[in-house]
Amino acid sequence: MLTLKCTKKVQTYLHLKPSELAELVQSEEGLGAWYVNLFYVDRQKCIVFMNEKTLLSFLLFGFDRASSPKEELPEQCINGIIQLLTMEDFPNDSIGALLTYSQNFRYMKTTDRKTLGNMNDLIYLYESMILAQGGLQYCDLTGIIREINRTPQRNIDWEYPIDKAKVVLGEIAYKLKNHVIVH
Repeated sequence: MLTLKCTKKVQTYLHLKPSELAELVQSEEGLGAWYVNLFYVDRQKCIVFMNEKTLLSFLLFGFDRASSPKEELPEQCINGIIQLLTMEDFPNDSIGALLTYSQNFRYMKTTDRKTLGNMNDLIYLYESMILAQGGLQYCDLTGIIREINRTPQRNIDWEYPIDKAKVVLGEIAYKLKNHVIVH
């Protein structure tokens, strides 16, 4: 199950009611939960997604007011993850393993301050790098995402998020291929 742990800003943006948030449980399946936060660059709404196990991240922008974000965000997240993994040359079995756990979704509150701290640092990096390259219109967003995912992170023992994600997804793909039950 795809778990989107949303900050208060995102909950407000999505018009999520407390009754629409799932009970707080630790998501151990697949890559685990994705933390979701919202920020603005060049007066554009940007939503950043960060995986809680690997700190792998990406961002999406260009949201309009006519859309229904609550229903669309999970699909946009999955598409963003697939695009990120494809861009990073992940094997198809790793991408397939991730999709196995993303058939359904749930919204949840954020649960870990340390992970939120990482996310805030990432937002600062994304914003700084985008603005340093002239804003969203002129920046190489793919290059920025790749560079940020190749920045060592203390919360994962100074590993790179991209390398951590390759290991975790490789293990999941192996277990699925060999019919080992994963919870």
